Amino acid sequence: MPDLSALKDTTALRHRYVRKVIVYVESDSDANLFRTIVGPGYNEHIQFETPPEKGKGCGPAKAYVVKYRKDNPQVYALLDGEAAVPETDGFEHFVKSNAAIFSLDEPEGVLYLADHEAENILLRQTNIVAYIVDQETLAELGKKKPAEIAQKVSSIVERQFMGALCKYASYLLHAKGKISGVLGGTHAAERSDAEILQLLEDRVLKGNCDWPTFKAELDKVQEHVVVHMETMDASGKTTTKWRLADGKIALKHMQHAYRISPTWEVPLAKEVAQSDYAKQFREDLFRFTKIPAAA
Repeated sequence: MPDLSALKDTTALRHRYVRKVIVYVESDSDANLFRTIVGPGYNEHIQFETPPEKGKGCGPAKAYVVKYRKDNPQVYALLDGEAAVPETDGFEHFVKSNAAIFSLDEPEGVLYLADHEAENILLRQTNIVAYIVDQETLAELGKKKPAEIAQKVSSIVERQFMGALCKYASYLLHAKGKISGVLGGTHAAERSDAEILQLLEDRVLKGNCDWPTFKAELDKVQEHVVVHMETMDASGKTTTKWRLADGKIALKHMQHAYRISPTWEVPLAKEVAQSDYAKQFREDLFRFTKIPAAA
């Protein structure tokens, strides 16, 4: 038995004695969504947590795996799919993934959603059009047209798909040391194409990158995705766009457009938990974390 007084790192101490898989995630929202998707009955096998350290995005969760996994192979991180983009071969794996979760060779123990982020799961794995139609008073019931809503929702996702491609291009350039920072939210506001182009140029220059370099990288990113989608039918192409789009911004735009409460995420999460996706998510996660399928 080790001398407990010598173990000043309480996290390391807890890892030593907790007999379950610990999966670090980026936010409390992610942890709650993943618990809901995995479902009840698995608490003795797996635990989702957020690192107490402050930080943006995937940084703290990823750092915890690097720090603690060497002493406990049951420590993992499950990150947004976008976090894989700057890693070696990460963008290719992300674009082509047909699972719920995937991994790369390095770093060990780090897993990725096959979606841009958790909000994409809510968008893709629910009947979000039907949910929007139903968010109405009895006096207004029947006035919302599903076909019109579906068209509006698709246009919102399409816009955030283009925004995500810009973000991916900046991720790849940043990894090469050719731009400072990452271009997030470029298509968040309702702007004309000319205004978006000007915004992009301004932010690229502010990131100490010239426009031709950024444009060339963006063209490569877009071509890579388009070539992949050319192998698919219409449904596959739609799935790819909805996976790769900036889901958080898309969800906020839908919420604003139809005056829906932010609490709509909970019923959407519960719907996901009853879907085929939940089964695939659980199977993928248990396979990577070596939890017996019958757990």
